[in-house]
Amino acid sequence: MMSNARTKGKALDGVRGRLEQFVVPEFVLLPCEDWTVKPGRVLDGIQRRFGEKRLAVRSSASDEDNEGASRAGEYDSVLDVGASDREALGIAIETVMASYSRRGIPSTGEEVIVQEMVADVSVSGVIFTHELNTGAPYYVLNYDDSSGLTNTVTSGASPYANRTLYVHRGSTTELRSERFQTLIAAVAELENVVGSEFLDIEFALDQRLQPYLLQFRAITTRAHWNPGLASRIDAELQGIKHFVRDRFRAPQGSFGSTTVLGQMPDWNPAEIIGRAPRALSLSLYRKLITDDAWRVGRETMGYAVPTGQPLMVSLGGQPFVDTRLSFHSYLPANLSPAIAHKLVDTWVARLCESPELHDKIEFDVAITSLTFDIDAQMDALADCLDTAEREAFREALRDLTEPLLNGSGEGSITAALAQIERLSSLELPDASTGLAGLNHLIEDCIRHGTIPFAILARHGFIAHGLLLSLSRLGVIDDARLAQLQGGVRTVAGELLEHMHALALGDLSRADFMLLYGHLRPGTYDILSPRYDQVESLSPPSPTESLTYVAYKPFKFNGGERRAIDLLLAEAHLNGIDSEGLSDYFSAAIAGREYAKFVFTRAVSAMLESIAEFGRLQGLSREQVSHVPLEVILDIGSGSFGGRSIAERLRQASEENAERHEVTTAIRLPQVLFDEAGVHIVPFQVSLPNFITGLKVIADTAYLDPRQPASQLAGRIVLIENADPGYDWIFAQSIAGLVTKYGGANSHMAIRCAEFGIPAAIGCGEQRFNALQKASRLSLDCSVGLITAV
Repeated sequence: MMSNARTKGKALDGVRGRLEQFVVPEFVLLPCEDWTVKPGRVLDGIQRRFGEKRLAVRSSASDEDNEGASRAGEYDSVLDVGASDREALGIAIETVMASYSRRGIPSTGEEVIVQEMVADVSVSGVIFTHELNTGAPYYVLNYDDSSGLTNTVTSGASPYANRTLYVHRGSTTELRSERFQTLIAAVAELENVVGSEFLDIEFALDQRLQPYLLQFRAITTRAHWNPGLASRIDAELQGIKHFVRDRFRAPQGSFGSTTVLGQMPDWNPAEIIGRAPRALSLSLYRKLITDDAWRVGRETMGYAVPTGQPLMVSLGGQPFVDTRLSFHSYLPANLSPAIAHKLVDTWVARLCESPELHDKIEFDVAITSLTFDIDAQMDALADCLDTAEREAFREALRDLTEPLLNGSGEGSITAALAQIERLSSLELPDASTGLAGLNHLIEDCIRHGTIPFAILARHGFIAHGLLLSLSRLGVIDDARLAQLQGGVRTVAGELLEHMHALALGDLSRADFMLLYGHLRPGTYDILSPRYDQVESLSPPSPTESLTYVAYKPFKFNGGERRAIDLLLAEAHLNGIDSEGLSDYFSAAIAGREYAKFVFTRAVSAMLESIAEFGRLQGLSREQVSHVPLEVILDIGSGSFGGRSIAERLRQASEENAERHEVTTAIRLPQVLFDEAGVHIVPFQVSLPNFITGLKVIADTAYLDPRQPASQLAGRIVLIENADPGYDWIFAQSIAGLVTKYGGANSHMAIRCAEFGIPAAIGCGEQRFNALQKASRLSLDCSVGLITAV
């Protein structure tokens, strides 16, 4: 076993000559007192030992690494110093020793590592032999395979090159990459030699894929781990593997030979409820939207829909969308099955080839409605369809799109808004009534809320697709596109105006909360406080900190109108002209946001009723958050074997809290193509959706959805989910916005376009986590770049 007293240098010395697969670069341990007494002799010895080689001077302090605590990164290292350059080498040694002094570490008894640099580096990084926070049974590799340097991961100097790979410890044979097969084999040998499976290892691979061991230490977080978690994860992963094996087969009732499962396509569950939601959030989102409402809405508009299949599946408690069902439901209902099968297979294959498009499938993968550049869109299908099939697909898209633009039928914007108004006019039950009326409220929310919202959301995508095609054809430029989006007055704009009035004293807090008190940053999260539960939400005075938007209704100019009217005629989209199309764009953008605002009011009422019901049974919100909706509804429908309601709730809460621990610890890719992805998990470096063409450099502020608001004015705000409950931040004159999840047409993308705020929407987990550590960011949307400064 590794000894607590050993330094990094002595740990390396202890394995030197005992490893067959790792090469330990030549090194010497330099006692600090030797340098203090006779620096010239030390330099002579190093030069004799290393000649003209390049060296790394690393820390090896006695308090740096042990099984109880780690000070990794607290002491300096100096890389790529010539052994023959006495002055540079002396400065490097002094630099490392000075970093000891900063922490009050005396030089007596301490040492410094002087180590040969690895040449021709192809991959470098750090590998943890268990997940650091939970102890989950994964090899976790943070690596850089682009810079040729050995310190970019440990220094955080290159977030774009810093990649992450999770490899389940029991499934290393499924690795397909030769370089990682070689590395994991070397790590396994090291574990065996030192007698520990809990290591933090710094490594490099050269161009010949020879692994080098630069340093290693004990993982110091083991005291916080649940010792039984690993076996539960192993069992859960086996269940997930069997489930996805069946899911990837061709099912009855839907087009396509196989599928891709993703956390961000279509209804974006990771954006709305998170990667690892609690049982209540997951079950409520499923009930209200992904079981039936998504399908009913699209069918009403004239789309084809798969029968009897929920859009979202749960893998170990994590939500995934079955993209085969999404692609099926993007097709016109009157399209022939033969063409439909070909298109779904083509789009699934495209997503497999370009997984970075997982949050953009409506625009960059599938064709979901007629656009003005439909021929170019068809060309992207390559040889998928022959000439006759292309024409049939184009005609089916026209038949689908024309009535939607003209506002006829149940799938129109007008008909959907009429349903939303019915929900808006309903008197919602008071939370004190508990479960009374909950079933009825859920049914009303689905019928008059989420189904029409599904329709309005699809109209939003159709409008955005048409706008993008106008931009691609050069009819409108980016500046005019921004003006159009900023000229639509939405409920978010009204919220800002009311916050402005609140700050001026023209609107009371009570009246403001009557309008907006139901909003919460996590719409489906019972632990996320509503606006009317957060005293600090009131905007500060003076009002200079408030963003105020003066809307300028957009109208196409003469040249644009003529070009658009010609395009409408060429596309055979009858009954609408350029002015009507402009009105359609505005109605689609505003209608979607209004519908979301209204139905979230009903969702908020559901959560408060459930919370009050739990309180009356002696359960906290924390406990209730782990109770699935179906358990709550069952309790409201009858008695159960003499057990009290409180006992049933508490049992369900405890069971699902344990499951949630596994859900949080399991690592799954955002995009899952095959069974191997259950165990070998590369984190995709997502391509953010950059909004506006502006650039800003500012300090950052991270927002936790369960914590009170903080000071945001002048800062680049980082939030995980692009949820409408965050609209209040736009009253704070924020400098920019960065989100972990979110697509090109997500709520926050629309908001930032409306208010002219530079944003990077949907950075992905890996990049977001790196950016979250930065105190200051540069966000340049004109070139698509976000970096720490």
